[in-house]
Amino acid sequence: ATRHAPNLDPRRMRVFSAKRLALLALALLALLALGAAQGGAELELAEIDDAELDALLSDAEALGLETGDDVGADAPDEPSGAVELAPETPEEPDEPEPAGSVEPDPEPAGAVEPVPEPDPEPEPARKTPEPVPEKKEKPRPVAAAPAPPPAYKNKGPPPTLRVRLGQEPGACTYCKAAAHKLQVALTHAHFDHHDDERSVETARLGKEKLPEDVFLRHMREVCDDEAYWSKVYASYDFDTGGRVLTGAGLDWSTPNDPRAKHTGLDHARDLKAACKKMESEAEHAGLYHVFWEGREAYTGRKWYFQDAFCNARGHACHPATLEGRDEL
Repeated sequence: ATRHAPNLDPRRMRVFSAKRLALLALALLALLALGAAQGGAELELAEIDDAELDALLSDAEALGLETGDDVGADAPDEPSGAVELAPETPEEPDEPEPAGSVEPDPEPAGAVEPVPEPDPEPEPARKTPEPVPEKKEKPRPVAAAPAPPPAYKNKGPPPTLRVRLGQEPGACTYCKAAAHKLQVALTHAHFDHHDDERSVETARLGKEKLPEDVFLRHMREVCDDEAYWSKVYASYDFDTGGRVLTGAGLDWSTPNDPRAKHTGLDHARDLKAACKKMESEAEHAGLYHVFWEGREAYTGRKWYFQDAFCNARGHACHPATLEGRDEL
């Protein structure tokens, strides 16, 4: 279908041409004034008469421009140099193209085709965890019941409760009790002064004496503790015959036998006297000498003070003395 230009009003076009003409005349006058100024000649606008102005306007009409003198008057029947546009005719509607015959517009040359998105990678198949075989718990061992305490065993032959020579209350048992008390007290004095067992052994091998105040604090009243003697030592009579003294450092401890009867006697005074006698006879030098010699110098027994002060020949527990062949 033929398309026509829009219908324009001729009067509007003439007004527009007159304005263009005036602008053109002003431009020409400006050019003339510029040329006259450069050439040194003065050109005044008042010198241009009507004839020259008409000539300029005629030149403008020759170029196809309108003067615009009749602006606002009725437009002439014939056109005067302006292109009159044909009236706009209604357009006939285009026939619709049948469905399916529409071809897509061709893509412009050089168009960048979109890069197709890569297909998402399939997720790796998750391995199902293999079932862990359950560990069979071993039954916890049941703690065994504690063993019953061992039956009390008496020193000596329980069936006969036989009393040997030197086990009765007397000079031998009193001597052994006193030697035991002095050895324990002197050993504690060394451990009180030194740091440990090694330093005590070093002092013993070096035959070092204790400071006097330390020695007296442990040894001066060691034999006077009557409560100790009464509590630790006691005598018993056996149904089979005989009497024994029991206590620390002796052959018999307190018997747990129905055939042993407690005598009820207090031997504290005799024990205290035997201790003080031994301390007096041995003196400090004798006690230190036995301590420095140690168990290796005698029978190797734990209570080696008994070997030195009681079991040696001429002392209370020597066999000859017990049998009466040697007097104390």
